[in-house]
Amino acid sequence: MIAGYVVGAAYGVMYIRAEYPESVAIIEKAVADMKSQGLLGEGIKGSGFHFDIKVIKARGAYICGEETDLLASIEGQRPEVRVRPPYPAQSGLFGKPTVVNNVETLANLPYILTQGGEAYAAMGTQKSTGTKLISLDSSFRNPGVYEVSMGTPLSVVVEELGGGFHREVKALHIGGPLGGLVPVQKIPDLTVDFESFAQNGFMLGHASIIGIPEEFPMIAYLEHLFAFTAHESCGKCFPCRLGSVRGQELLHKAQTESYQVDPVLFNDLLTTLEKGSLCALGGGIPLPVRNALQYFAEELSPYFQSSRQAAPKPANAI
Repeated sequence: MIAGYVVGAAYGVMYIRAEYPESVAIIEKAVADMKSQGLLGEGIKGSGFHFDIKVIKARGAYICGEETDLLASIEGQRPEVRVRPPYPAQSGLFGKPTVVNNVETLANLPYILTQGGEAYAAMGTQKSTGTKLISLDSSFRNPGVYEVSMGTPLSVVVEELGGGFHREVKALHIGGPLGGLVPVQKIPDLTVDFESFAQNGFMLGHASIIGIPEEFPMIAYLEHLFAFTAHESCGKCFPCRLGSVRGQELLHKAQTESYQVDPVLFNDLLTTLEKGSLCALGGGIPLPVRNALQYFAEELSPYFQSSRQAAPKPANAI
């Protein structure tokens, strides 16, 4: 409502994945309660401000986390990435200017308005202000969702909030499938903010944390990431649609046949995904893969040719 008032919008849309039925029910009840109190609808509390909220139970497409796919889904179209410009703020939902934000972002507005921007900026770091929601998976003794100030040491999150691991873990995948793959020995080097993760070659993203068990083969995990991308790709651009499939095929073949992946070819594939994809799905999946190649080189070495075995790239190759 605050965002709608500021930009002069009359409608807000809450887009929630259908896999989260409790979230949908909670928000629908909140909207109904607001309407019963006269806080939504025409001329709210005599202010002349008209605003209503529609809750949409979205279908299970990961790609709809990308803003233009999300808008296409709301419009009833096949979710596909749109080329920008124009940006949603210029031409968004049904061609109207649209502000797209995560709920976590908008939830900061009441605090900022009531306490002031300086109070909000006083939390966190100079560049990553405020707090961050972090979800810890079942690898931790105390799984759940926690809110911490930006700049909190990752070791505090793992040891104090999460209670440590209940089994041996060799890496943390932080920020979803496109986030950084952090080996456990790097935990003391990181703080929960965007700069720390970027400086160390990772990405904080939405800060979900999944533990990869010591016994789980890293090559199988990387194959899973490519398979996930191939399944969730909207198909709009070739690098993502084809590259994700080729990546999964290469890693699967290396595990099931007498075959080793050419590292030059594999690096070309990752670079093509990074530079050629229209959105962060294809463009982001190389990050955790490169992290794994850097920190788990010894474990992955049986599946890749040595640099001496790798075929040299032709001089006229593109």
